[in-house]
Amino acid sequence: MPEPRVLLMVASSLNPDLLKTPHEMGLEVVLAAALPPADDSLYDVHLAVDEMDEEAVLAAVRTYIANGGRLDAVATFHEGALHVAARISDELGLPGNSPEAVRAMRDKYITGKRLTEAGVPTPRTRVATSFTQAQEVAAELGFPLVLKPQASASSQGVTKTENEADLKAAFENIIGLYEPESFTEGEYSVPNVAHIYAYPQAQGVLIQEYVPGDEFAVDFVYGRGEYRPMAIHDKPYPFAEPHFIEGAYATPSALPAVEQHRLIETSVAALKALGATVGGAHVELRLTDEGPKIIEVNGRLGGTTAFVQESIRESTGVWGPREYLRAVLGEPVDFTVAPQPTPAGFAPLLADRTGEIAGFEGIAEVEATPDIIGLRWMAKPGDHVVIKYPENPVSCFALVLAKGETREDVLSALEGAEKVLKPIYTD
Repeated sequence: MPEPRVLLMVASSLNPDLLKTPHEMGLEVVLAAALPPADDSLYDVHLAVDEMDEEAVLAAVRTYIANGGRLDAVATFHEGALHVAARISDELGLPGNSPEAVRAMRDKYITGKRLTEAGVPTPRTRVATSFTQAQEVAAELGFPLVLKPQASASSQGVTKTENEADLKAAFENIIGLYEPESFTEGEYSVPNVAHIYAYPQAQGVLIQEYVPGDEFAVDFVYGRGEYRPMAIHDKPYPFAEPHFIEGAYATPSALPAVEQHRLIETSVAALKALGATVGGAHVELRLTDEGPKIIEVNGRLGGTTAFVQESIRESTGVWGPREYLRAVLGEPVDFTVAPQPTPAGFAPLLADRTGEIAGFEGIAEVEATPDIIGLRWMAKPGDHVVIKYPENPVSCFALVLAKGETREDVLSALEGAEKVLKPIYTD
């Protein structure tokens, strides 16, 4: 019997289904993470190291190999560790996106520059490190504009601006996001996610022209020259501008086939232009009067903590984490999507005020709803909530997954859950 292949997983995950997948595929797992999951059956070797510190992880991996260890693939489900995984796979000569490709996807300024050079439709994009530069960009591009961190996640700081006063407020807010370790209001405090998703040398303020249109997301797995979409997600509810907090996803898309093809075609062109060759991707686009325009390209599977992958699986039968791991193992990208996908979707449930969570109401009602098939807690009793958007985008206390006979059934179930499931606060 051949020896099992060995996977280096950089960073743990809050999603147990993801962590079970490698063992279900017969892989041994070497986990490089500061803190392992509580269930030690999910990994075989633990390298206790800060998963976002390139040099520290590299040193730990070199020591592991020098002591007789073997690695056949490198993977991560964590946005903040993508550059670390790329550096290791590059050094070991294993399949994976290059460090340059990861930088091109994570640094949104480089993303815009590369896409524009390649002729892939995307908003005009600049970066500023001073308000004077931001004013110059505004004069060049004209309002309205969207400001966001040069490299972050979870829509942190993303703000639409209509005039110079808006521009100044948004710029000062974003440029101040990189240093604080936490956000505090009174006695309540939460970590700053900018540190979780930090990327070296990318701490400016991105400034983009505002692009109107409905927004969609496309999830891919790719390798060996094949770029295969798993699903297109509609974002059925408009953003509460001037901010862009992510809401519900609905899968499959209700768009006509010709428009779906345009989204996929534009996404693949973007991945190729950015040098993405092996892995997963979550591409966000807006469908404008001129056609699709790329908003951002995330060089990893979509929503591995959220229910993006579960929504895909319930809708199409494809489990993205498994296909992603097959790609980094060098196997062909050859999964089959269900010809008639089942309506599925999910929604984040957001806390309504700052405070300490004591518990939750409405759990029994949600669990008894026929079309609700999953509930994932993102907060627990004793956790703090600080409502301070756009600085702090994290106010989601639970995620709800639904599946139904129709799209309307799915959205109705999600809306019902949002109405009844609420935090109870200590004060």
